[in-house]
This record gives sequence, C-alpha cells and structure tokens, in this order.
Amino acid sequence: MKQYSKKNQVPSHYKTKEELQKIGRIPVGSPIAKLVEKNRIFYLFDQNQSAPIPNRNTVTLKPTLDNLAIAIYVVNRHAKTSPQPQKLYQLKTSALEKLMIEGKAHKVGLQQSPNPSKYHQQTCNTLVKVGEYGFHLLSTREDLQGLPHLGEWNDEFRNPTESFSLRQAISLLEQYVGIAEKTQIADQKKPSRFPPARPRKPLLSPFYKNTNLRT
Repeated sequence: MKQYSKKNQVPSHYKTKEELQKIGRIPVGSPIAKLVEKNRIFYLFDQNQSAPIPNRNTVTLKPTLDNLAIAIYVVNRHAKTSPQPQKLYQLKTSALEKLMIEGKAHKVGLQQSPNPSKYHQQTCNTLVKVGEYGFHLLSTREDLQGLPHLGEWNDEFRNPTESFSLRQAISLLEQYVGIAEKTQIADQKKPSRFPPARPRKPLLSPFYKNTNLRT
C-alpha cells in the first residue's frame, strides 16, 4: 500500500471515507493508499472506484445476471479485508454454485494462486465465468482432474464499471440463494430458550391433619 506523508502529495482523486461522504459517495473495496500526518493515519480510496450513497428509498435490485455478478464482486472485495470473512465467502460460493446449476455461469479452468492458503494444500483455484466477470473458487477433485490449467493468476475479465453498497450486495445475494427465507423460517421454528415451567405439586405439611379420621 502506497504511503504519503503530506496532504499535497496525495493525488486529487484519492479521498478519505469522510471526504467521499461529503460528496455523496462511499468507498468500494479496501483502501489503496494511506496518509500518515501528525501521528495520524488516514486511509485513502480511489474516487473513480467509489459508488453513490444508496438512497433508503431505492428500489430493490433485481437478480439480473449483471447485478448478481456485481454483487458477488462487492462481497468478494469486502471479504478480503473483513476480520470475519467466512460469511461473505460462503455467500459468494453459494451464489456461484447456484448460477452454475442454472447454467448462467461455468468453470473455465485452473489458475495458479498467488497467495495459497496455509490451510489448503492446493496451490490453484478454479476460475468461474459469470457473464463478462470472473471469480475464483476452491478447486474440487473433479476440477483438478478435468479442467485445463490456464497458468498464472490474472485478471483477464473486466472489473465492474458500477457498484453497490455492501448491504445491497448481501441483500441481493441472500435473496437469490434463499438464505433470508431459510433464516426467517428457522427463527419461527426456533424453540424458546427457556422451557415452560412445570406445575409444582403442593407440599404436604407435616402438621396436616385429616379431619375425616376418627379419634
């Protein structure tokens, strides 16, 4: 990540998150540079890769192929810098798998990973094409045996020219893969944390006297 020590060194299209918000935009993805000034760190984003602040009254996005591809791109970008990326990566994987089942996406081949995970022995991933966009998934045994190797990792597919907020992207993908409905149903069926109280039997007093007994 490039670092600047003076404000006048920063390119005019590099903005902090607060500066972007003042002009009605939000950053997309991770910061690309930082300004270290007076013992303070300001993370910088490219204004050309920012998105308009979504209106609360914005119409719900339709699950078109382009919208789904952009949503996957946004989720994938945020997952790379998220402290807990598991949910985002799982959402990305679920969406890509459903697109492939529907015939709207297909596996192209294998690419060498530049940063293989220490938790996985394989050093390559499967490239999946969605329209004009490309994404990587962990390769299955069938992928490793049947797909051609495309060489080094590259960005041969174009990046999106427009973007959504992370909240919009997650909402669209959850609706597409059905997570929102499943979660709602599960919440309705979820048992109460505390079981209903059982009726207590009356305690017999040691001084109880049966008046029906003859004396």
